[in-house]
Parts: sequence; structure tokens; C-alpha cells
Amino acid sequence: MTVPPAADLPPSRPPTRPAWRLAAVLAAGWPTRRRLLALAGLGVVVALALYYPVGAWRVSVIDDDPAFLAPGVAQPASKAVAVAAALIRREIDVHGWTPNKPFFMPAAILDDMPNYQKGLIAGIGRFALEMDEQIGRTAVGADADLGRAAGLLQYPATIWMIDPAVPWAATVSTEKQYRNAARAFEAYNQRLGLGTASFTRRPEVLQAVLERLAKDVAASAATLDQPATRGAGWFDWHADEPFYAAKGRAYALLMVLKGLGDDYAAVLAERNLGDAWQGMLGSLAGAATLRPWVVLAGGPASSLVPNHPANLGFALLRAGSRMSALADVLR
Repeated sequence: MTVPPAADLPPSRPPTRPAWRLAAVLAAGWPTRRRLLALAGLGVVVALALYYPVGAWRVSVIDDDPAFLAPGVAQPASKAVAVAAALIRREIDVHGWTPNKPFFMPAAILDDMPNYQKGLIAGIGRFALEMDEQIGRTAVGADADLGRAAGLLQYPATIWMIDPAVPWAATVSTEKQYRNAARAFEAYNQRLGLGTASFTRRPEVLQAVLERLAKDVAASAATLDQPATRGAGWFDWHADEPFYAAKGRAYALLMVLKGLGDDYAAVLAERNLGDAWQGMLGSLAGAATLRPWVVLAGGPASSLVPNHPANLGFALLRAGSRMSALADVLR
């Protein structure tokens, strides 16, 4: 019998396994795959569990630095207006605006920072109204840029890029409106530096502004009455919301009043009010920089649990009282 050459032999095929043996091999690998799926599922759960708290911790910033300064400003430009614009840009572009974040962003679970930012913008908005109605107004009428800034700062703080309540094309985010307000402040200040805008530096104007701001501070202190008098101690989970809103408002007023002190330096020196002005700023700084680790609202007679809303309210009322005293001297 003749054996064919190797080149003429048909290609060899691997031995086939019976179907039952293949099924047995696959079944033997199933526990391993099941463990891998379980580990993957556990990893997803852990990632989701850390996503919100870690992300929120990284985002949260309550910036109450009393030494904050606007970039170089020289008279006749206003330091108060410059710091108002710089504060808006800091909160929007540096720290990030948190009150409007949707549920799928870590900042959505924050509480203290959103209330602080809303209070801060409310304080700057109040100052913008004073600029529009008092300091920047001329015999001809209001300044267009100041009016624009005052109006834009009344925009809701919670509008994100998409608002389900209105068509997408019509949605304007909070960040965009507040940036436009900062631009309006800056445009006014630029014109003021060129001598084409008005900034009234008369004592009676400063007196009127202080009187109105003192009422605003008293109203801010009044928002703390309920948490301060509830006496819930360790278990008041809502005292931090009005606390941080009032604190943000106090910080904004502190910063713009520091700027106004420079803008009205000649008036304060003429009336010998420099020390009184610094005392008023010191009282306001006591409210603006109060930052407990946890906001507690102990009873009035408690020796163990402090009452932070009451402390903040007292500091605000003291600052408002000093504003009123300054206004009386300027009258």
C-alpha cells in the first residue's frame, strides 16, 4: 500500500468534544463570571455613593474673606462698584454658582453654600438699587448701566441652562444674567473714570443710603427670629438656611460699604466720622465672618448649646444701629 506524501494529506482538524462536555466547561466558568459581575455592581454602587458627598465637598466654598479686593481701581472710579462686580464674578466664575444645579450634579445636595450665595447676591442687588436711585442718579435721570445692573440682579437665582417651565430657546441661565450685571457695573465704572458718569459724593446722599441699608439690615436680622427663638438645640435642621442667607447678605454689605468708605473718604474726614465708620464695619464684619462648624439654635438659657442665629441677629442689629447713628450725624 502506497502512503501519499505529507503535502497531499487533508488538513487535520482538532478533535471535537461532545456537547455535554462543552456545557460542563461553560458551567465551570460561570461562578467566576458571576463574581466579576457582582464586583462590578458593587463598584458602581460605591461610585454612586461617593459621587454626591465627595463631589459636593469639593465644590462647597463659603468665601467670607473680609480682605477681598477688586483689581486696581483709582478715583474717580468707585471702589464700591468695582468690588460689587468682582464679587459677582468670583461667585459665578471662580467658585461656581450652586443654587441652580440640577439633581444629577453633586452641588444639588448642598444647602449652606447656595443660601450663602443667594444672600450675597441679594445684598449686592440692594446696593445696586441704591446706586441706581441715589448715588448714580443725575438731574437728567437714572444711569442706564446702573439700572441694568439693578434689574438683572433681581433675576431668579435658580434658573439653569434648561428650564422645563419655558421653551428651551427662551431660557436664560442665572449665571448669564449675573455676568451681565457685573458687565453693567464695570461699564458704569469705566465711564465714571472717564468723567462721563455721575457719582454724587454729598453727605445727604450717603446719609440716605445708610438709612435705607440700616432698614435692610434690620429686616435681614428679622429673618432669624424664628430659628433663634425655637430653641430646638441640636435638632433644628432648618436653622442653617436663614443663617447662611443672612450671613451672605451681611458679607456683601460689608464689602460694598468698605468701598463706599473710600469713595466718601472726604465726607467722612470732614465730619470726623472715620472711627465711627470703622466701628460700623467691625460690627458688620462680626456678622459676615461668623461661621460655626454646625449651626445650632439652643435655648436662651442654655449653657451647653449655643444659639448661632441669635448671635448673628444681634451682630446685624448692632451694625444697623451704628449705620443709623452715622446717618443721624450726616443729616
